[in-house]
Amino acid sequence: MTAFIIVCVAMLLAACLWLVLPLLRAPRGESATSDSTELSSYRTERRFSGAAVVLLVPALAIVMYAGLSNWDWKAVQMQSTQAADIEEAVKGLEAKLAQNPDNIEGWFMLGRSYMHLERYPRAVDAFQQAYNLSKGENVEVVVALGEALALTDEASLTGRAGQLFDAALGMAPNHPKALWYGAIASLRSGDLRQGRDRFRLLMAQNPPPEVRSVIERQIQDLDEQLGEGGSTAGAAPRAPAPQVAPAQAGSRTIQVSVSLSPQLRQQVSDTVPLFVLARDPSAGGPPLAVQRHSSADLPLNVTLTESDAMIPARSIATAPKVVVVARLSRSGAPQQQSGDLYGEADYEFGKSSGPLTIVIDRVVP
Repeated sequence: MTAFIIVCVAMLLAACLWLVLPLLRAPRGESATSDSTELSSYRTERRFSGAAVVLLVPALAIVMYAGLSNWDWKAVQMQSTQAADIEEAVKGLEAKLAQNPDNIEGWFMLGRSYMHLERYPRAVDAFQQAYNLSKGENVEVVVALGEALALTDEASLTGRAGQLFDAALGMAPNHPKALWYGAIASLRSGDLRQGRDRFRLLMAQNPPPEVRSVIERQIQDLDEQLGEGGSTAGAAPRAPAPQVAPAQAGSRTIQVSVSLSPQLRQQVSDTVPLFVLARDPSAGGPPLAVQRHSSADLPLNVTLTESDAMIPARSIATAPKVVVVARLSRSGAPQQQSGDLYGEADYEFGKSSGPLTIVIDRVVP
């Protein structure tokens, strides 16, 4: 926002100089043909005109911007106030925990505050304190620590974060967040059956429509890979892909055009899943948006929206710039693996315009 204001001020100054400088210059030949009184009066009028331009142009620009712009100044002010309130609350909580470090609830609340602020490494430290004090017996603390680890480093899903989700499901087999992350961890580790079964348990809990559609397609694809769906005899026919609801007015979207390079086309003999996803280049963790398609759909156009988020609190609305990746997964898993074919491109909100073109022309080593 500060950069935007600086640019606007610079443009106003440039416009004022462009209009005022010709008014301040004496016309060629005037000094030789006009008497001093007329020349002085003429120069005074031009100075007044220049002063009027300097005053009126910025005022007119501000009035027009306020009237025509759709920028929500109240929302910005509210967000700034809320952020300041959260920062103050975090500092107060840190001070209390320094005096009473054995407060499990305090450490848990501090970890959640850090998660809201997207300070995931600090959230890991806070949740670890709560985990130690609860001796790993509080399922909410276990899940929160696993999530913070996964958002800090997605690779931890095959390590400690995955182990924490397994432990949480041992204590609460139907915990929604543990099932979600546990399913992803299973797929990352190559256990497709366990991942599929966890997604099924999650489906039984009636998740939100935007999440349900992703889980349904994931289960269908995993059934086919396990030989328990699709062309399997007696199996129900595959349901058509759910229709994606149009994005709400004012929400962020990214239009992406995906194609496969001729050089790599011969390497795709079978139909494999195609993942189109957006990542925050400045932070780790799961993608901010993801859609699953098929190599048979190429070339295709997709629109990533805020509703494509894997985690509602982390969507394309939370990052000023993203890296959009289109990847053909040979293993069928959403995580990148050696041999996958991919292409990627940067997208910056407010600066990039038109569909983003991605050509799948690289191979994961």
